[in-house]
Amino acid sequence: MTEPKITIETIPVGSLETNCYLVYDEGSRQAVIIDPGDEAERILALVNARQVTVKLIIHTHGHYDHTGASEALRRKTKARMLIHQGDLDLAGFTPEAFIHDGEIIFLGPFEFKVLHTPGHTPGGVTLVGKGFAFTGDTLFNSGIGRSDTTGGNETALWKSIREKLFTLPPETVIYPGHGPASTIGQEMKVSGP
Repeated sequence: MTEPKITIETIPVGSLETNCYLVYDEGSRQAVIIDPGDEAERILALVNARQVTVKLIIHTHGHYDHTGASEALRRKTKARMLIHQGDLDLAGFTPEAFIHDGEIIFLGPFEFKVLHTPGHTPGGVTLVGKGFAFTGDTLFNSGIGRSDTTGGNETALWKSIREKLFTLPPETVIYPGHGPASTIGQEMKVSGP
């Protein structure tokens, strides 16, 4: 069986330039949207241009700048919406399912492992694929997420980073909620203990 060819496209949306990600398999044309914070029509235009079918809309956490376009995209694509239960109150929508720590989300030929990484929010998660991870607002290029907003917890945030993210292979590419990509190894040098 041949390895799936995964394409990851970044769409910065809204006033905070939140990174929305369109992730799809070149063969099956099945896709996932991660963190559609705003500009639903722009995201949908890219989906249509790539001729992919969105099966899932997954949220790394429930802040509005990561969820604002979710309902509009669910109506247009009929995709299932997923979030961690810890962020249900923040999200303001009802998902089709909750995601849990250690769960494997299968989509066509590829998969994501869910790591519960609270600290920025109680239900924050990181989605780990083969060689890459979507870290939401937990870990950025040269920085970590805020913990001073409602539900934030600095101790939990550092625990998530050190015990979950920094145990990933150092070459793992991270795709954060804002700003450019990086690697786990690079962030261990910058933000490490």
